[in-house]
Amino acid sequence: HYPDVSAGELREAIGEKLGIGAEQILAGNGAAELIYGICHALRPKRGIVLAPGFAEYEAALRSADAGIRYWNLREEEDFRVDEGILSAIENEGDILFLCNPGNPVGNLIEPQLLYDIAGKCEETGTILCVDECFLPFVPGEEKYSMLSCIKQNSFENLIVLRAFTKTHAMAGLRLGFAVTQNAGLLMGIRESLQPWNTSIPAQLAGIQALKEEGYLIHTRTVLETEREYLIREMEDGLVEKIYPGTANYIFFKCYKEDEDLQERLLQERILIRSCGNYRNLGPGFFRIGIRTHEENRELIRRWRKIIWQRRS
Repeated sequence: HYPDVSAGELREAIGEKLGIGAEQILAGNGAAELIYGICHALRPKRGIVLAPGFAEYEAALRSADAGIRYWNLREEEDFRVDEGILSAIENEGDILFLCNPGNPVGNLIEPQLLYDIAGKCEETGTILCVDECFLPFVPGEEKYSMLSCIKQNSFENLIVLRAFTKTHAMAGLRLGFAVTQNAGLLMGIRESLQPWNTSIPAQLAGIQALKEEGYLIHTRTVLETEREYLIREMEDGLVEKIYPGTANYIFFKCYKEDEDLQERLLQERILIRSCGNYRNLGPGFFRIGIRTHEENRELIRRWRKIIWQRRS
């Protein structure tokens, strides 16, 4: 049996969960496929991406022969997005990619600024794509989500991306979705994707995941508790700076003598994410996932062992 080519039952379940019409939803083989599909459908003249930011935006834009403008976030301002980004939104045919919370830093864009950005995009004919794949980890996510604007039919040029990848540990099944009130835009993206792009197991898993009412509530509670534990331990001599964040990871800068931290932890059979290859970053920036207390405690134990060995 082929999967439902339109993922109708899944879209209905997503729509019911989010209070959005199924006709405004497009299922994808993870959010990554939709990012590429958006770029290939729109063929923008130029894409605006944040630096540091998720590399797939840039890769997708290049695959569609789009020019790229990088908006550099400043370390001295904790890599926050501020109103300065409005000056970059100026040309019809452009597309702006935003990740909220940000990747790799994990900080949130203030709701009023998001609304102002969406308004400027509408005025200039710029498409705004807001990647909210990490937002369900944030308590009170509704305050920061642009889905409310779609429900209110506020912005024709707005696309919101979400995925089951991180929130429901379904990275291997590949399932994400795009939401927009612009029917023509949604049709164009759909036509740029291959048919049967979401498998039967992925569609069924997504439908079931949406029924798990207490799962994300429990996850947010665990994340809050374990974030406090990790930050408390890390601030006790392990890192130079921890940047404010709200997602399921912690972004930090280590001391200069510890720039080989990833390699040394790997020797201890623990893998952390080096962020040195992100544009506008460099050696010494890392990200760690917030895991179970046992795993987090073991990370800290082996991390302290490495530091003690170096300094003794």
